[in-house]
Amino acid sequence: MNRDTECLHRESNTKSLNKTLAILSTFNEKTPMQRTSDIAAKLGINISTVSRHLNTLLDWGFLQRDDLTGCYYPGMKILELAGTALQNNDIYRYAFPELQKISYEHNVHSHMGIQEMEDIVHMISCSCESTKNLAIPMGHRQPVYCTAMGRAILAYLPPAKSQDILKKSDRRKLTEETKTEMEEINYELAVVRQKGYCLLKNELALNKASVAAPVFDRNRMPVAAISVSTTVHSLEKPERERELARAVLNTSARISGKLGYYPN
Repeated sequence: MNRDTECLHRESNTKSLNKTLAILSTFNEKTPMQRTSDIAAKLGINISTVSRHLNTLLDWGFLQRDDLTGCYYPGMKILELAGTALQNNDIYRYAFPELQKISYEHNVHSHMGIQEMEDIVHMISCSCESTKNLAIPMGHRQPVYCTAMGRAILAYLPPAKSQDILKKSDRRKLTEETKTEMEEINYELAVVRQKGYCLLKNELALNKASVAAPVFDRNRMPVAAISVSTTVHSLEKPERERELARAVLNTSARISGKLGYYPN
């Protein structure tokens, strides 16, 4: 094979791989099951090409197909990869038992998420008996600007980076109390830095309140955040806020310490 032919072959393989990954990326919470025509329309690729890639993904176990509806959905191979990725993620391994403990000791729902672009991606969601209605699936995305975990991270990022994230965010009002203006969000970030934690009420959803704190790595950078969620009513008493804030701060400190972070 001459050099020109080899380059063309490599380029063709790259394009094929890009299409395969693009097809996988169309599956999310909003579209967990799709037909071939749905994917083709979404990506602007002809149906026969999409069908060929779908068959390859079926053969490898990355997708499964419902014969009754003709819809495709993520297969067990993806679940296997996700499990491997999480078990090799230090933040996940250190945070999971801590969040289970905080949920049952304080009768709250607990979360751990990481910031990716303008979103918080949930990696852990732990329930106790009374908070199962607050369960959030792994991989669920929420906006950074109006979530407690998002603001806990933004408050400790380099200012230029946090401002860039806010400017790129689609800052829409999810409730009447959602803060969307840069000035008011920056004020809240200053409060987070003063307290060490973020308290958020009614901004992401009505009657939902969260207390969050950042998790730091050895380079003193916020690499994740943990939070507890409950009802707004349950946080009306100052002593309850202090109780949950202390629990979240102590838990985030233990996780950060295991990642090599030590405060000044």
